[in-house]
Amino acid sequence: MRKTFLVVVTLFGLLVLTSVVVFRNGLGLSWLDSVYFTVSTVMTVGYGDINLQNAPPGVKVFGIFLMLSSAALMAATIGILTDTILKIRLEQILGLRKVRMKNHIVLCGLGHVGIRVLEQVCKLGEPVVVIEKDESNRFIGEAKAMGVAVVVADVRLASTLERANIREARSIIAATDDDLLNLEVALNAREVRPDIRVVLRMFDHNLASKIRSGFGIKTTFSTSALAAPAFAMAAVEPAVVGSFYLGEDLVLILQLVIAEGSELAGVTVDAISKRGGIAVLCHEDASGEKHLHPAETQVVKAGDRLTVSATPQDCPKIKAMSVAR
Repeated sequence: MRKTFLVVVTLFGLLVLTSVVVFRNGLGLSWLDSVYFTVSTVMTVGYGDINLQNAPPGVKVFGIFLMLSSAALMAATIGILTDTILKIRLEQILGLRKVRMKNHIVLCGLGHVGIRVLEQVCKLGEPVVVIEKDESNRFIGEAKAMGVAVVVADVRLASTLERANIREARSIIAATDDDLLNLEVALNAREVRPDIRVVLRMFDHNLASKIRSGFGIKTTFSTSALAAPAFAMAAVEPAVVGSFYLGEDLVLILQLVIAEGSELAGVTVDAISKRGGIAVLCHEDASGEKHLHPAETQVVKAGDRLTVSATPQDCPKIKAMSVAR
């Protein structure tokens, strides 16, 4: 399309240039008048001040040729421009355009997990492209509202990954609801880019473990394995607000409100870490001011809220330390 447009514009320019020379020599006009007459003829807006009524036959024939050919070239130019603009607009609406990003993240699957992952990636300020098969997915509008490029297509197809510019992507996140589809996406991406970082969402914990060992995809996360400990511990201990695995070890995230007269009241963050074998992630004082990764010298007072990480075995001890003795 671009080549055709350049050809049409070139022909149109040559026609105008030739016409200026012909009218200059054939009608005895000045260069400016020749340009004026050529433009008014091409644009079909002649005012009658200059015409070919008394022109030599050859100039009249050329004038006829100019009117017909300029009309055709004008129509072709407008048609190409209209077609290009319409194509770009449709590609933007339907997600058919190839993404021009580099060093970006490709997110496959815009379900309940995918949209949350997208929100976190956007908060980190990272460029991201979303691939979603279902054009009626209710999260597509939300993704576009974030300014994210969305490719609506079947992620199984190699052409879909090409449209997401997988060759120049930094990493790919397979977060669909289908474990085998996520694995297929990962392998297809690795086939195109063997060094691309792959993050897999797996529901089956055993399958996730086998993929890590069998395919060398270390960043494979089982949503059921991640969620199950949090659900179980939250039922037993309300202070648990999250969990994650560090290798084979389960780490819990707890939020504690330090009670008056408790063992943790009046001591520093460093002393708490040493005494309880825990890591203090966040300190929030009674006024609501938060400090992520607080300084070791930060003194914890009664009424403060601490967010800490600990093993399940340490949870009862830590909870006991935060309540009044």
